[in-house]
Amino acid sequence: MSSKPAGCAAGPGGRAPARLPSRKTGSKRRTPHLLREKLDTFIEFLARTGSVSQAAETAGLGRTQVYERRRTHKRFAAAWNKALSLGIDGLHDKAMQRALEGEERAIVRGGEVIAMERRHNDGMVKFLLKAHRPEFSGAAPTASASEEEAMAKRLKAGRQRLEAHRARQHDRNRKKEDGS
Repeated sequence: MSSKPAGCAAGPGGRAPARLPSRKTGSKRRTPHLLREKLDTFIEFLARTGSVSQAAETAGLGRTQVYERRRTHKRFAAAWNKALSLGIDGLHDKAMQRALEGEERAIVRGGEVIAMERRHNDGMVKFLLKAHRPEFSGAAPTASASEEEAMAKRLKAGRQRLEAHRARQHDRNRKKEDGS
């Protein structure tokens, strides 16, 4: 049975996870097999999560241990950097998806779910815009109050169109279910 937890087969976005490069066969220094498996698991989970703490815990390694290994082993440091980059890319993708689609939350009354609503996080949208468009960061000239108001209205109108589209799609799906 594999010592790797389930779900390690691919990194974020279906990309293959980073792994430690193979050691040349004539090498005098060898990494014990169990440690090598733990280090591979660490690299795979770092690529999935972007979290050193979570990857170390999943692999059964200590944070100090992996940081020391990164400091003293160039190949491990290179694999770490590649995996961390993949993990951060995956986190960025998830943040972008949440900013665009919002989050669905249950409305509960009397201990029962009475409806679902989609909430949008404007702070997340602003953060991502600042990260990708310097003009939104305040470093460049900012939009005037009237421009910001116009942008807010366009954003609200776009959300309303999206919600109307989702409602129509929901109604179509409900009609299909009722008709079958």
